[in-house]
Amino acid sequence: MATGVLGQGATGPVYLAQAGAQQVAVKTLQLDPALPAAEQASQRQRFMRQAEVLRSLSHPDIIAVVESGERQGVPWIAMELAPGADLSRYARRQRLLPEPLVLRIGARIARALAHAHERGVVHRDLKPANVRIDLATQQLKLVDFGVARLHDAEVTRTGVTLGTPAYMAPEQLTGEPADARTDTYALGVMLYELLTGRLPYPATTLGELLRAVSAGDPAPLRHWRPDLPEDLERLLAQLLRRPPGLRPQNLPGLAAELERWATRLQQSTHA
Repeated sequence: MATGVLGQGATGPVYLAQAGAQQVAVKTLQLDPALPAAEQASQRQRFMRQAEVLRSLSHPDIIAVVESGERQGVPWIAMELAPGADLSRYARRQRLLPEPLVLRIGARIARALAHAHERGVVHRDLKPANVRIDLATQQLKLVDFGVARLHDAEVTRTGVTLGTPAYMAPEQLTGEPADARTDTYALGVMLYELLTGRLPYPATTLGELLRAVSAGDPAPLRHWRPDLPEDLERLLAQLLRRPPGLRPQNLPGLAAELERWATRLQQSTHA
């Protein structure tokens, strides 16, 4: 039973509801009646696939589905309440988090992605807005698997790009199939942004972004943050390699390396 409105989500209103003893967030899909029937069916399928994807995952840093269904023609998904605020709040130059914390957040996201990838799930829309964190309790949740891919179930039509362009890997931008390495690239974009308050390729249109990506590598991390170590810059640059095969393939190993760097940076600030 809905007890209030949490806000407006990307697909429709999000309600606060009670499911037994647990409070949950209920996402709904508000379909535009002006859309063709085929497009409405595609949106409905994409929305409900999120519940299917999340049920295949069980990780403390990935949002969990409690229940899903349809009521009076409106599809809905009830999920555990995500803590705190999304990370886009901390991707601004005036609100950057401490570097060790950013790297530990990156490590947790890398491990959550590794869990998903091991089960055939590629997120495909990783960005700060899809990671929620409560700094007081250190709870973190990777959310919004609305365009995720489960095993080989692909519903993207030819010529349709799903995801948020600024965080999409070069191959994803040009319409090639997304795989685990596209999530790795998005993680690199996120870490770059959380450390600098800037995107690697700032652009206002998709065409401008494509031209910037094809023109060359982004400004090195230390162009904006000369206080950070060169070796850390090299590590994060690997995540943003344009050829997918040059990006780190072992996300648990990457997570461990990010944790080591977090410890080093924390120790250096207290030295």
